[in-house]
Amino acid sequence: MPPSLTSGRVMLVASLTTALAAGGVAAAWVFLGRTGFAFAWVTHFILMAWVSSVVGPRVRIPDHGWLRVGRWEARLYPALGVRLFGKLLDLIGWNRVIARARGFSGTREGLKELDQHTRRSEVGHSICLAVATAVACGVLSTGEWRSAAWLLALGLPLHLYPVLLQRLLRARIQSMSARVSKEHLASRA
Repeated sequence: MPPSLTSGRVMLVASLTTALAAGGVAAAWVFLGRTGFAFAWVTHFILMAWVSSVVGPRVRIPDHGWLRVGRWEARLYPALGVRLFGKLLDLIGWNRVIARARGFSGTREGLKELDQHTRRSEVGHSICLAVATAVACGVLSTGEWRSAAWLLALGLPLHLYPVLLQRLLRARIQSMSARVSKEHLASRA
């Protein structure tokens, strides 16, 4: 299929899923009310379903500078409890579920795919956090500070910590990739 048809289809699907997600959040606002935990919980899961359809496995995330993990980050995130958060995900079984989506084969090529998976996950969760923050501002403008607080509070474990966990994983990937490159160069010399 020509690239223009493929990109047109991608834009159509992205537009339709965005409209469905917006409709879902609006429906939650109307039927659950914009106050409290239930609206915030449903909103976050609608956002995650939406972003999963937009930033799917076929999406390639370029190597933007902000996606490269600094050495200082690899020291900061464990101090913020990100490794404990990862262990919690192991405990509840989430990592077993997501391992299938990662499809890490243990090869150099698999390392590149794992890197892409972490990028997609980071971008997706960042988008969700940004949209949830915007919705929280909208809710706050109606005077519903409790609901805005729930939206932001749920954003921490559902989006911010997953972003930090992906960055911590990518720091390890970057370290392994650098080591593999050095070994490859040394073997060619």
